[in-house]
Amino acid sequence: MAKILSLKLNYKETFLDYAKEGREIRKQFFIGSNKFLQWQILDPSFPDKHLFVKKVGDKLVMNIPSGAEFTCKKDGQDVDHAYLKQQNLLSGNQLVLDPTMSGELQLLKDWNVEFDFRVPYVAVLNEQQRGDVIASARRPDLLPVERFNRGIMLIAAILTVLFLIFFDLFLSKETYVEETVELRMAQIAQKVVPDIAPTAAAPEITPEAPVADAPQGTATTGQGGQASTGSSGISSLLGGSFDPNATQAPANYAIVTVVEGFAVTGSGGGRGSGIGGSGGGVTAGGTGTTFSSTQGPGVTTNIGAIAASGPATQGYSVAPVGGTGAYITGDARGVTLSGKSWEQSSRDIQIMQDFRSRNIATVTESSISKLDASTQARYTSLGQQVRDRQSQIEAAYRQAQMNQSMTFRINLFVAQNGNVISADVIPLGEYPAGFVSEVKRICESWKFNVQQEMNYQFRFTLKA
Repeated sequence: MAKILSLKLNYKETFLDYAKEGREIRKQFFIGSNKFLQWQILDPSFPDKHLFVKKVGDKLVMNIPSGAEFTCKKDGQDVDHAYLKQQNLLSGNQLVLDPTMSGELQLLKDWNVEFDFRVPYVAVLNEQQRGDVIASARRPDLLPVERFNRGIMLIAAILTVLFLIFFDLFLSKETYVEETVELRMAQIAQKVVPDIAPTAAAPEITPEAPVADAPQGTATTGQGGQASTGSSGISSLLGGSFDPNATQAPANYAIVTVVEGFAVTGSGGGRGSGIGGSGGGVTAGGTGTTFSSTQGPGVTTNIGAIAASGPATQGYSVAPVGGTGAYITGDARGVTLSGKSWEQSSRDIQIMQDFRSRNIATVTESSISKLDASTQARYTSLGQQVRDRQSQIEAAYRQAQMNQSMTFRINLFVAQNGNVISADVIPLGEYPAGFVSEVKRICESWKFNVQQEMNYQFRFTLKA
């Protein structure tokens, strides 16, 4: 059997490691002070990476480091450098190795390498030894309790995998429905059911001072508080002619409540009455009173303002049969528009245009599976990080005590360092503007563990 090169590394005459041809030594073998090398020379004066042995044709050539000393034997006899050069075995710092050579190379003061050629050791086993190897290589038979435990573990693992698949397919994914006209009407519409049960008559209010005749078409207070008005006011409100008797099919109505006249009582016992929406009362006897639209027990500032400056619209005291009515409560000025980006600044628009100009496409939750493997892995990780942070929006929703379901479409523009530099928040409904602004603020405070710029869009629903 042919001999192979064997290298032996020593430190202070203590053996450290072997390197053999065909295993560690193939085409090239490096040593140095680099910590990623197999043979690391722990001395800063030694080169970081040095090509020690390389294969040239069918010969092995040793590159002797600068300043290193070596001794060599050939066929068991010591030979000097002149002999090696005469035999074309030594050229510069390159020593051609052959199977008849052996020697020692002193790298540094405490580091040396021994080299020689040896016949590989091959163990030859007899029949008894081969039988022992075969017998010991096979696992022993399992005990009944071990077989039972293994079966239980396999069944538990299979059930776990099935549950994870079922959870991923049917439980974890939230279904989003595109908003249509019918869906929008179903969200804001409320069925109006006429109250046909007899109601108690309101107490009669007798003003102490005579009140000027109300102008034609204005609601007046009669016996029992029953208001009777003309039809011109409600017709103009609905944008056309309205006949309360021509209700052959249910229709959509605007439910409007207005105050045309009122009476107030002050702390001094005096009472006054007013007509119209101006809020000016006429006092009679005792201390006079004045109506303030910003004060009053049990009402808010906005409701008082509506009562004082609302339209003096005439209508009917009997609600039409059937149909649906839409009620709007609160201040309509603080409601967002559905499907429109909220609070987009010039900086946000510039960031979106910059992403588009550099072809950073928007990736939605449903389109992640269509990407290539590396991009899919990045956006899958980002989507999980987004879901982990959605609890912040839910906490703000609970703190604000919103009594309505909300759905948002949010587009995150993520910088290379992971910061959200802009969030395009689109409310899919008419929601309080203050809360939508808070959602945008929370999204723009996020930071993710990413290394590239990303454009990610997702939907989020808050249920009342």
